[in-house]
Amino acid sequence: AKTFLWTNSSAASSSNSSLTFDSNVGWATGAWGTDYQSWMWKRHAGFDVVTYAGNSTNRQIRHSMGIAPTMIWLKSRTSSEAWVVGSSGLSSWAEYLTLNNTDAESTNAGIFDSTAPTATAFSLGSQNRSNENNQNYIAYLFASVDGICKVGSYTGNGSTGQTITTGFQPRFLITKNVSDSGPSWLVLDTTRGWAAGDDKYIALEDSNAQGNSDYGQPTSTGFTVTSGSSWTNASGKKYIYYAHA
Repeated sequence: AKTFLWTNSSAASSSNSSLTFDSNVGWATGAWGTDYQSWMWKRHAGFDVVTYAGNSTNRQIRHSMGIAPTMIWLKSRTSSEAWVVGSSGLSSWAEYLTLNNTDAESTNAGIFDSTAPTATAFSLGSQNRSNENNQNYIAYLFASVDGICKVGSYTGNGSTGQTITTGFQPRFLITKNVSDSGPSWLVLDTTRGWAAGDDKYIALEDSNAQGNSDYGQPTSTGFTVTSGSSWTNASGKKYIYYAHA
């Protein structure tokens, strides 16, 4: 059976008769309204998907990227466990974020075994969110590819705003304040509207309709973040991001 997960929930995977996931150009049947927006992730040099069964033993899981992933999202498909996110933008690979809430980075060496991924594998400890015995998991692996996508980090400067360089003009952006609890997993894209003063945003950890605010805009070589917002540019706070052309 074809199943799905929600980024705003710790629930195990479930199914829905309208969600067929049987095409590389679409994913649903039935009467879905025009107010829905979706992004279809496709494997490429900077993105891979791996499934595995947990065994509660420290080990490595192979992937096929050929380069080391610099951000990983992990989720149990068979039990109610929170999403975990590791990133080279955090203090170390002993730290993690939770995709389905707004918490700041926390320490748990048992998730990624405190070990950075390599070009062929990523490491797991024995923690139940990433490697519990007899549980099935899915991992989404992200890496930077010149001109296509960028996994990065920056420090907010507060009052003046700043420009983040990616090397290309992004059309899609995810950012997260990793220093503070509260700021959302912010999602911006040029399809819904991402321009100076009028940004249509959603948050990965909740199910609210999109809101409007001013978070910055794309540039020919990156994106700007406006002054003051704790979600994107609070002074001295660290942020991770994923940008795609």
